[in-house]
Amino acid sequence: MTRFPVGRRAFLKTGAAALAATALPRVAFAAPKTVKIGLVAPLTGPLAIFSDNLPWTLDRLKAHTGGQIDIGGTKHPLEIIVRDSQSNPNRAADVAKGLILQDKVDIMTAFATPETVNPVADQCEVSGVPCLTNDCPLEPWFFGRNGDPKKGFDWTFNYFFSAVNMAEAYYDAWDQVKTNKVVGALWPNDNDGLAFSKIFTGMAEKRGYKIVDPGRFDLPSGNYSAQIAAFKSAGAEIIAGVLPPPEFTAFMSAAAQQSLQPKIISMAKATEFPAAIAPLGARAEGLSVEVWWSPTSPFKSGLSGITSQELSDAYEKATGNQTSMTLGFRHALFETAFDALKRAKSLDDPESIRDAIASMDYASIVGPINFKKGPYPNTSATPLVIGQWKKGTKFPFDLVVVDNTTAPMVPVGGKMAEIVHG
Repeated sequence: MTRFPVGRRAFLKTGAAALAATALPRVAFAAPKTVKIGLVAPLTGPLAIFSDNLPWTLDRLKAHTGGQIDIGGTKHPLEIIVRDSQSNPNRAADVAKGLILQDKVDIMTAFATPETVNPVADQCEVSGVPCLTNDCPLEPWFFGRNGDPKKGFDWTFNYFFSAVNMAEAYYDAWDQVKTNKVVGALWPNDNDGLAFSKIFTGMAEKRGYKIVDPGRFDLPSGNYSAQIAAFKSAGAEIIAGVLPPPEFTAFMSAAAQQSLQPKIISMAKATEFPAAIAPLGARAEGLSVEVWWSPTSPFKSGLSGITSQELSDAYEKATGNQTSMTLGFRHALFETAFDALKRAKSLDDPESIRDAIASMDYASIVGPINFKKGPYPNTSATPLVIGQWKKGTKFPFDLVVVDNTTAPMVPVGGKMAEIVHG
């Protein structure tokens, strides 16, 4: 019997989703091997918003594949086993270990920040299991796992934007607005915060900017009075950082109470989603953020041929929800996993699957994926632009691309504007 939970409620009840073929009749010859893909994702907790597109994406994949994957002319039953990290790194490692030892997956996948991806990748590296991930910046993934640029890793691969590219893109976008170029930084004591603080600070002087950095802080925090006081004292007209949505909401409330009114607020992670900015109401207008994928991205799926705009339109028609940038990467994660499995010389040999990932040269819906091009071993950089939330038509706000200096193939839809405080 086909098992395939749909909707978020089913995910939270089962913790797993399966794409399975209808049982074949009993015959004398051996049935094709069931291909198992493990997926670790934050279905609950503060990072759960990264999984909002997942049920719909899996439904769409089931419809496209029929619950099977064709490898070398043989149709194999396909099972995707989803486990909830609960937005906790220790839990992510534990469920990854279970997928490896109990479920015996052929390939592991994961997404959503270093807090999910890194512990999963570490388990696969130790266990000798092919691992393919995205939605985790390259520097926190590679250096956060103590990667050696001369050696790389044996079993784990990640594609997403480079934080170096992101910093360059932000500085380019900030240059569009007249400010005093003083940046108040909110970089927590985690992999993203540690990597971003080094990269942005190292680039600031050359770009003519001054960084006001009160230092690393542990999450959850909830109290940003000290940082706000430091920013006001320094006259910071730009606020930048990387916070999960609940923390950013707390910061914005405190900033309003303490009359902090910067001209630019660029907050990675927290402002990437329509649902994340919704609690801010009118204060969401003018917030800016890096954009890893959008409906206007000029890429199409190598699996189905669907364009970025077509994928977005299908999602919004089916769900009634506004597209977020995670949609493209949810789709791409399975595109690339399927590609590796189809090119593997033997499904019974993990090294063969690993080698197929390493030699990948694939045109995905988020852009070309090629792990030989880096910028670090076992990584592939995807395009990144800067967007700003502006008043929308169909939905309250639209994320409009305002700077494409680092990825000119992505069209610009407007100009960066100063935040207007009410």
